[in-house]
Amino acid sequence: MRRSTFLVLSLLATGCAVPVAAGLEETDANRVVVALDHAGIDAAKEADPAAEARFRVMVPRDDAARALSAMADEQLPRPKARGLLDAADRGQLVPSQAAEHAQLVAGLSGELERTLGTVEGVLAARVHLNVPPRDGLRDGPPPKATASVLVEHRGTTPPLATESIQRLVAGGAPGLAAADVVVVFVPRTARKAEATRPDIAHVGPIAVARGSTTTLKASLAGLVLLIVVLAGGLLGVYAKLARLRREQEARPAGTRP
Repeated sequence: MRRSTFLVLSLLATGCAVPVAAGLEETDANRVVVALDHAGIDAAKEADPAAEARFRVMVPRDDAARALSAMADEQLPRPKARGLLDAADRGQLVPSQAAEHAQLVAGLSGELERTLGTVEGVLAARVHLNVPPRDGLRDGPPPKATASVLVEHRGTTPPLATESIQRLVAGGAPGLAAADVVVVFVPRTARKAEATRPDIAHVGPIAVARGSTTTLKASLAGLVLLIVVLAGGLLGVYAKLARLRREQEARPAGTRP
């Protein structure tokens, strides 16, 4: 009886939720859950069994396609930008001066991209630095440093002013003036099809609001469990009555029970 109950529950649980992102750091998993919640999708964060100290995000199976679309609109999960430590080349015992400078510039770009990516409303940021190396043996003024920044953001209004980004990038790169930083904004708005789509999901033949699918599935699982328990009880009563009938039939005629 108990094995049948656990089998029914496991079958009900299988297929109710599917992962839409895995192998994430906790901060990235939280960002995905928040974005899906804003899109009206039930999402849960749990430990990823395939990766130690990593997390995955689960959503109801019926909402998987909509969740992936919402994540694509928000560009989640975001790729990790390479920082200074990631850009350091550990394969060369004595790296050349040009290689060290290229690694430094790449690391600075990655750090600036990470900083811009933490701003609410920024979906993605790319920073391209043109910082020529300093040559102490060269006469005259050093070559001019420039930079360009591409910021993809949610909505039509940028989350940061152009001047703020210019000061941030110029302060993070040596020899770079704020006036030499070009900033380009790319707005990303929600898809109209998703905005006008009715927020209805189907659990078998039953149509409910998408936010209630998990509750309905849990209620159906409880109902099936109750039916299994009642069926087991009825079988027990039937077996007991059959046993009493056999005992009664086995007694000699004329004797009382």
